[in-house]
Amino acid sequence: MAEALSQTRSQVHVVLKSKVRNDRLLRRLQGLDHVTVHEAGPGAVELWAGQPAELSPEAAARRLAEVDATVGARAIVVRGRAVCRQVAEDPELAPRLWAYVTDLPYPLEHATTHAVSELGFVAERARRMFAQTEDARAYLEAVVPAAAGKTILLNPMIPDEFFVDLDAEPPVDLSGRPLELVYAGKFAKDWRTLEMCTLAEAFGDGDHGVTVRMIGDKFQRAKDDPQWIPRMREALGGPSVDWLGGMSREETLENVRRADIGLGWRSPELDASLEVSTKALEYAAVGTPPLLNRTAAHAALLGEDYPFLLEEDSVQEVVRVLGRAPEVLEHARRRAQDAVRWYALSESARRLEGHFAAAESRRRRPGAEPVRVLIAGHDLKFAGELIEMLQADAGIELLFDEWPSLHEHDEQHSTEMVARADVVLCEWAGRNAVWYSRHKRRGQRLLVRLHGFEVRAPWLQDIDFGAVDALLTVSTLMVGRVVEATGWDAAKVHVIPNAVDTRDLSRPKLPGASRRLGLVGMVPFLKRPDRALDALEAVLDQDPRFTLHLRGRLPWEYPHVWKKPAEQEAYLAFFDRIGRSDRLRDAVVFEPFGPDMGSWLRKVGFVLSPSSDESFHLAPAEGMASGAFPIVWDRPGSADVFGEDLVVRDAAAAAEQILAVAQPEVFEAQSTAMRQRAVQWDLRTVNDRWMEFLLEGAEA
Repeated sequence: MAEALSQTRSQVHVVLKSKVRNDRLLRRLQGLDHVTVHEAGPGAVELWAGQPAELSPEAAARRLAEVDATVGARAIVVRGRAVCRQVAEDPELAPRLWAYVTDLPYPLEHATTHAVSELGFVAERARRMFAQTEDARAYLEAVVPAAAGKTILLNPMIPDEFFVDLDAEPPVDLSGRPLELVYAGKFAKDWRTLEMCTLAEAFGDGDHGVTVRMIGDKFQRAKDDPQWIPRMREALGGPSVDWLGGMSREETLENVRRADIGLGWRSPELDASLEVSTKALEYAAVGTPPLLNRTAAHAALLGEDYPFLLEEDSVQEVVRVLGRAPEVLEHARRRAQDAVRWYALSESARRLEGHFAAAESRRRRPGAEPVRVLIAGHDLKFAGELIEMLQADAGIELLFDEWPSLHEHDEQHSTEMVARADVVLCEWAGRNAVWYSRHKRRGQRLLVRLHGFEVRAPWLQDIDFGAVDALLTVSTLMVGRVVEATGWDAAKVHVIPNAVDTRDLSRPKLPGASRRLGLVGMVPFLKRPDRALDALEAVLDQDPRFTLHLRGRLPWEYPHVWKKPAEQEAYLAFFDRIGRSDRLRDAVVFEPFGPDMGSWLRKVGFVLSPSSDESFHLAPAEGMASGAFPIVWDRPGSADVFGEDLVVRDAAAAAEQILAVAQPEVFEAQSTAMRQRAVQWDLRTVNDRWMEFLLEGAEA
């Protein structure tokens, strides 16, 4: 990790959590440019978990604060839930915390309420969260909603020099010699290291015997088997095992490189792990294909037909799988190395640098006072990304005037806030905009963001538009509607589109995504979920494998909608239609609302936008960023936002588009193209536009 960070044009400070007893693992770290190692510190005397050399979480947080006071870190990366919890409690450190919680409480049925609560506490306060794999990120975002949208991948990293040039080496030839097996790592019962020591005997002296080389010097106790470590030590000393003891990382990899296959066999109890074995990745990088359990993660990484995946947990299965090595070894080593290139340290550093750059805030000029920005409104859920950006900006002091409802507020508080603010942003063009337009101070800037429904509101004309510096909308359609409804000066009405976090949403699609349609939100009925059923039925006529996933709250969860007879009648007919059709009942899935949109979109290949009216419609834009193909019905403004080629006139045209794009080679190409088109709404681009209006004026 430190090595990768050192390649991101950063000055890296590593704080050790224990006193140095053996510098074998530190040598490489100490030789890196731009890396400074800080010892645990003389005051680190607190003990925990029976490990006297380690800092307690409380002491570790204090030591981090001491180092930070000296170096002024702009990002603080912390590993481990307990230490992250302590850092999250520090109001000075928490806004810069990038929390790497590897010890996730998993699986959920075994997780304590305290552990999940602790994780939520960290997620709410941290700047960013790290997860090692897509599965870990999906689990974290599902269990802890606060982690959604702020969790990024921090995969295991393999130094670039570990990747040997297989083209420069002769093909593997096993004729006349045994198959050389190697294991490197800790010795543990669930790692099947004891059983590995029996493989030479299990193979016997036939045409394809094996040698077993074991590297490591750490033994993990087995709680249910106190004699396991003595038996493990005895096996390592046996005549059929070459035990090399502990080695540096470089020495270990050189020995692994000389072997034919790396042993990564483990107990099935570990098959559901959310992590990827770094050792298996290192084996593959040096050209030594790993032997692994068949799991969804391993099959996704190496391919379903990778030859060294174990179907059962037995020595006999290992013998069976390795028996095919002479025919497939050369192909397997190239397949494995190609599969893990994504984990190369330089590639990981490039991705990390992008994440840090995206989170980078402006630094206040020396001596400059912060700009006080006040956000006023009754519902700030659509301003989340904007608020996060402003909170992270050292040049801005963020103030809030949160109204209990569209029409109510604490006028004394509003008066105090307007007296302090340099810039006022009214989120929604509601009564808040009316009040602030009438109380604007001289020299103060007033921005109003209009979403859509306000165009028909009776109070809109009560806004003193002369006091408004800029009215901001999400599309050119809304600009026209506002100007037509009010007669206001069009030169003061501008477009800032909805923002999409393309980095967060761009995740690998799950198998079968090209046969799944998604509809996000079905209330009110102008969202036209009935059109989605029309399209689904037309698709099912040609291909019965498709399903429709409707995500969001149900209509009766919105009392103000459900009480309207016309709405209720439309929804009852909609549900009745599904209930009467065997085909629709099997193909339609209702899923609850949740913040983990990035995780949910992994399984969706098409995002439908059948609404009869939308000012922008964020869901298909987010779908495009995820690599899904948008199906947008023709309506006012839809072509302006998404482009004529993505707009369909009816369900038949929608089905035709879906079936054409769903072809494997077409879907992959279109998925890439949609990700590229979504960049126009990228969070960073939109945030720059916001800063122009907030700080530079509306003429940008």
